[in-house]
Parts: sequence; C-alpha cells; structure tokens
Amino acid sequence: MEKLRAGETPRWRNSAVGETPRWRNSAMEKLRAGETPRLRNYELEKLRVEKLRTGETPRLINSAMGKLRAGENPCRRNSVSEKLRAGETSRWRNCALEKLRAGETPGLKNTALEKLCDGETSRWTNSTIEILRVGESPRWRKVRVGEKSALEKLHAGETPRWRNSEFEKLRTGEAPRLRNSALGRLRV
Repeated sequence: MEKLRAGETPRWRNSAVGETPRWRNSAMEKLRAGETPRLRNYELEKLRVEKLRTGETPRLINSAMGKLRAGENPCRRNSVSEKLRAGETSRWRNCALEKLRAGETPGLKNTALEKLCDGETSRWTNSTIEILRVGESPRWRKVRVGEKSALEKLHAGETPRWRNSEFEKLRTGEAPRLRNSALGRLRV
C-alpha cells in the first residue's frame, strides 16, 4: 500500500501514467502520437488527406486518372488513338491509307492505276493504245511510217491486187478480157 502510494510499485509505475509498454504501444497512443504504422500507412491518410492535396500519393500519381492528367499514362501513350495522333503507331505507319498518302505502299506502286500514272506498267507500255500513240504497233507503223497499208497502196496504185485487178486492167487497157472483148475491139 505504501509502495503503491509512493509510486514505487513496478505495476503502478508502469501503469496508466504513460510508462506502461502496453500504453506506449497501444493503438490509441500511437494514433495520438502519429506513430502507428496503421495510421501512417492508412489508405485514407495517404489518398484523401495530405497526399491528395499535395499530389504526392503514389496511388494518385500512378493511377490511370493521375497519369492521364499528367500525360504520363502508358495506356494513353500506347493507345491507338494517341499513336494515331502522334503518328507513332506502327499500324498507322504501315496501314494502307497512310502508305497510300505517303506513296510507300507496294500495293499502290504495283497497282495498275499507279503504273498507268507513272508509265511503268508493262500492260500500259505494251497496250494497243500506247503502242499506237508511240508508233510502235506494227499495224500502226505500216500505216503511218511508210510501210503502206492496203488502203494506201490502193491509193498509190501499188497493190498487186489493184494492179492486177480487172478494173485496173480495164483502165490501163491491159485486161485481156477487155482487149478481146467486143467493147475493146470497138474502142480499138
């Protein structure tokens, strides 16, 4: 009793005065002193109080919303829409529309339309209309270059058929039928 009154009892000394290890390590004391790991690591304290105000909460900084606001969200950076805007998406770079715009698509280079525009298509080069325009068509060359066609030879009188025809022989008087005919005898 005396020791209790004098405060010499170990239980009294270490009791509710503040020296008890239980009190020092209790949740209430640590909450008041701010030393509780639960309070320090408490989600509410991290996210909603100080760190939300200062922007230091790792969850906010690393969250999708925080990264979207800061422009650091890898999901947004790597999204198709963002890459399309930045021109960094391989799909956009390699897509048919982009290659058509840039003129890099093999499909466009090898298409008939592109070859026609560039004059590189074998079909266009060897086509009848191109050969006729260039004058490389055998039929066209014969007509225009001097290898006279049947019509030109008829006009020039060089066609063997025309020369040996009955009408030509009648004109020149070489037709045996004309010479031996009654009309030919009358003319002669």
